[in-house]
Amino acid sequence: MNAVEPSADTVIRPLALRILKVQLGVALAAGLIGLLARGKAVGLSALGGGLIGVIANLYMTFNALRPSATAGGALARLLFGQLVKVGLTVAMFLAAARVPWLSWPALLGSYLATLVVFWWVPLRAGRNGN
Repeated sequence: MNAVEPSADTVIRPLALRILKVQLGVALAAGLIGLLARGKAVGLSALGGGLIGVIANLYMTFNALRPSATAGGALARLLFGQLVKVGLTVAMFLAAARVPWLSWPALLGSYLATLVVFWWVPLRAGRNGN
């Protein structure tokens, strides 16, 4: 008896949503920790850094998961989405640089944490068979 393979939609979409949820949770937690440990400026900087990662990934996720008629079309959309994601990230960092009280370590640390989540959640799901 052959087992039925799950479709890409039933695997990828829930995983992508889980990544976004965990990234948002990390951004909120970093903001709260920064606020409690170092004050408003650090808390907002950490929250901002995390949101830069979440917003850019949110765009990329919704763009990449739209249905496509061909594999070439899907690849083109994926590549364009990556380009826009990088552009959004750069633009948001440039906007953040204009904030006079910004804490760069908090901003960058929280942003990097969202990048770690992007890789950690799928690895963890793969090990657990989810």
